[in-house]
Amino acid sequence: MRDDWKKFEGHVLNDKFPLQNLLGSTSHSAVFLTQSPPPQPKTLAIKFITSPAKADFQTSLLLSASKLRHPSLLRLLPGGHCQLAGADLVFALMEYAEEDLGQVLPYRPLNEKEAREILDLLLDALSHIHSNGFAHTHIKPSNIMAIDGQLKLSSDTALPLGESRPAYRPVDAYDAPEATAKAAGSSDVWSLGVTLVEILTQQTPVSSPQSQAEPMVPSTIPQPFLDIARHCLRRDPRQRWTTAQIADCLKALPFRSPHVSQGASPLKRK
Repeated sequence: MRDDWKKFEGHVLNDKFPLQNLLGSTSHSAVFLTQSPPPQPKTLAIKFITSPAKADFQTSLLLSASKLRHPSLLRLLPGGHCQLAGADLVFALMEYAEEDLGQVLPYRPLNEKEAREILDLLLDALSHIHSNGFAHTHIKPSNIMAIDGQLKLSSDTALPLGESRPAYRPVDAYDAPEATAKAAGSSDVWSLGVTLVEILTQQTPVSSPQSQAEPMVPSTIPQPFLDIARHCLRRDPRQRWTTAQIADCLKALPFRSPHVSQGASPLKRK
């Protein structure tokens, strides 16, 4: 359905939310720019997911994820099940992000201070997510956003621990070898490791699903990021570091908050 999402531009959801520009899409989902209703309209993003037989279940998952509230998480608002231009869809509203890290990496890798900012953000967000009984399930650069000068992690893919992965979402380079199993915090740690390697080298680590060897992590990555990446990318999830162990390893670096001055984007392409 990737090529068909554009046709929804100009439609209005529930007589409240105009679908403006298509911001991005996959075969199973799309995100549009929209505005909340008057008297105080606010720029938002609205995500649609193709709705097969389990629309009510998918809606309930998004509703549960919307209850996760933390400064390091992109605010997710309750959505629902809808019919739009003859299509059966599930939707959720969320804060609008001006930019994401996936748009920066094609231009340059991050430096050590920036990598520390991203790790601080991810550890802060994951600690909250995991402690509330969820796994993020899809950490990757394009899900790390900049909003009003602050970095935030998306939250719309969060699933209760032990929940099955949605069948519509294909496995990608950020997924742990056991990603088709139940949602788990250890799988998030693998995705964090892949993301860490990519933000420092502009490439994901080389890994073969058919091989039992650990992914190749470039030895040129500076410490302590090299140790963190290697311990995140253990094929056996029981051998991966926890978020607490990663945080302990980071204590050797000076602290740098992921919050920057209001209005300044922390994701610069140059």
